[in-house]
Amino acid sequence: MKRIVIIGGGSAGVMFVNRMRRDFTEDEVELSVIERSDKHYFQPAFTSIAFGLDEGEDVVRPTKDLFYEGVNLITDSATRINPKNNTVTTSKHGAVSYDYLIVATGAKLNFDEPAGMKEGLNKGEGVFTFYTMDGALKLRDAIKNCDGGTIVSMSSENPIKCPAAPINFILMAEDTMRMFGRRNKFKFVLSTPMQSVIPNQPYLEKFNSILDSKEIGVVNNFSPGEVDYKNGVVRSYNGKKINFDLLCIIPPHEGEQVIHDSEELGDAAGWVTCDKYHLLSNYYSNIYAIGDASDVPASKTMTSARIQAKVLTDRMKAVLEGKEPTATYKPEVLCPISPKNKKSVFAHYNYDELKPLYWNLILKGLI
Repeated sequence: MKRIVIIGGGSAGVMFVNRMRRDFTEDEVELSVIERSDKHYFQPAFTSIAFGLDEGEDVVRPTKDLFYEGVNLITDSATRINPKNNTVTTSKHGAVSYDYLIVATGAKLNFDEPAGMKEGLNKGEGVFTFYTMDGALKLRDAIKNCDGGTIVSMSSENPIKCPAAPINFILMAEDTMRMFGRRNKFKFVLSTPMQSVIPNQPYLEKFNSILDSKEIGVVNNFSPGEVDYKNGVVRSYNGKKINFDLLCIIPPHEGEQVIHDSEELGDAAGWVTCDKYHLLSNYYSNIYAIGDASDVPASKTMTSARIQAKVLTDRMKAVLEGKEPTATYKPEVLCPISPKNKKSVFAHYNYDELKPLYWNLILKGLI
């Protein structure tokens, strides 16, 4: 019997382990998940919560309820990966041994940069984020009570989870104020650290057209260096500045600390370095990475994680059966953007359809 340990009970980890549990019996493969949180959030819903489209009852579920029977859930924090002796050190359960390790630790928000952002978020008056549940709830109240001014949507740097999220927010904010009958009281601005809001055609031309039609200003090449929440100003590293009355900012992302603290596993930002086609560590033949945790050049989205989980399952099945793996990861993006509430652009389904798919089919590895 082989022991497979998965670090991380987010979307990627859950999808992979459920696929494996469905295909192998407990006598064939022992599957253990190390996850520190006892709650699992459907993160795409945070935007909807910010606009009062979701109350949150089905946005969170107990982590233990997400797995098929026969998956061993270890509620603990992984503190170090020890590839030379095939163990994971945990805070409370000591060392956990593995034959194969799947790193699915996701992405961590860094609230220390830019300067002033954390203080502004803590004050909760003009600076907000919807990348946490608490932040989405605070932002919901701020939007509801906002009677005019400049609303700014901004990401600090790339990569981030769901690259389209800043666009989605500003479009929904504009549409919401239009529905409230207060559109003429607002100015809307979208800033990006990239050269354009969407990196490639044909989407760039389409979204520029949508933003122009809604009179949403765009500031490209803007990397925030300081959030002056007292005066409502964000200053970039190159001297530009953007004024705001309500700022929705996405903090920088990085890999989890366990990657930084483990030998020859990740890069300087804490992303696990691995082969972009096979998801295999560049340094160890029995360690893989999926989801937001890896440095694979693909969008950090739940749909990317879904495909990676399927590819890795196929590759692991071949390895365990003594065959040569042939499955190859090819990035695919499915990212809803909503120019109007409950309507999406270049997506196969809207939000109301995505959520039941997530809980009932995607996490269980059925699609």
